[in-house]
Amino acid sequence: MSEKRNSTMGAKKIGIICAPGGHLVQALSVLEGFDGHEVFLISYDSDVLNNFRFRSIEKVYRLKFYGANNLKIMANLLLSIPKLIKIMREEKPDFLFSTGSEIAIPAFYMAKWFSKTKLIFLETVVRSHTPTLTARVVYPVTDLFLVQWKHMIRKIGPKAKFVGSIL
Repeated sequence: MSEKRNSTMGAKKIGIICAPGGHLVQALSVLEGFDGHEVFLISYDSDVLNNFRFRSIEKVYRLKFYGANNLKIMANLLLSIPKLIKIMREEKPDFLFSTGSEIAIPAFYMAKWFSKTKLIFLETVVRSHTPTLTARVVYPVTDLFLVQWKHMIRKIGPKAKFVGSIL
């Protein structure tokens, strides 16, 4: 049904990929802009997502979270790749949207290298002086890179577009 819906009604499939918590809150704040499209969420497995229901998010995928020190973050990234491949093959998103954390890095690069998925990144509002590591890593592959502070365009690069505060 989704492929028929996508082709006949102009609806697109959008994957949101972000960490639970503040990144998810920011992603949900723009969800209204995805009305009329099929939306799924990829996030780390967290109590925040227990019984998670939000308008227009049809599926939620959870990736294992091993921890937040540097070694465990690398494990998060590397060990999530097989599941991300499976999700991307199953969902075939037209767009991937992220507000961050490192969970977006492998998904953005896989999508850029192996599909025609368009990539949209919104830098978090709390980073008003320097870009996040995730922003710096995914910037080269994004199709649309959005910032919430005008002066961040200079810090990130000319591809960045100022959208103002989302929250």
